Amino acid sequence: MQTKITPLSRALAGENRVGSVTPIAALQIGRKRWFEGEKINMGSIAQELGVNRATLFRWVGSRDLFIGEIIWSFYQELIDSTLETSTGEGPEYVVSVCEQLLRKVIHSEALYRFIRQDPEYAIRILTSKTSLFQARSVDTIRALILEQSRKTRWSPPIDPDDLAFLVVRVGESFLYGDVISGQKTEIAQTTTAVRLLLSGHA
Repeated sequence: MQTKITPLSRALAGENRVGSVTPIAALQIGRKRWFEGEKINMGSIAQELGVNRATLFRWVGSRDLFIGEIIWSFYQELIDSTLETSTGEGPEYVVSVCEQLLRKVIHSEALYRFIRQDPEYAIRILTSKTSLFQARSVDTIRALILEQSRKTRWSPPIDPDDLAFLVVRVGESFLYGDVISGQKTEIAQTTTAVRLLLSGHA
């Protein structure tokens, strides 16, 4: 999956800086406001930065992309800490990562506050095919699958791209199922589904 490349995404990758006020500064302000439950008002953020709205939008692409970057920045922190504590090898390592990550996400007060404020908008940001959040989630799981496949004798049962997408969708069903369909899935069932996808047996 490919998502729009913006000056903010390039700055996050360490590729460039833009003057004395950077796209990273915009992200820092956005992170603080989102974490505290404030609406992301682009005009207000531009004013705090001392730039015009056009400059801010040029940096971040759009309000939707900006919010996706904000949420992903918190999610990346959870991923990094999870990778340090997950155990096993092959598909069991990927299952361990997924289960620990889901357990951490469900305790994110900021995320579920964001979802409660406007469920339809939140789901679009988090799960749509144009979402940078979903695309990066799939990329993360794909990288884990390929890494474990190289390290062990495990052969993924289907194409790693398709497998990663399906694993992410199962996770989304657990995290947002009550919003999407009104049906909540238990984490044990979700973990079993992920294990079935990865290894072909429960």
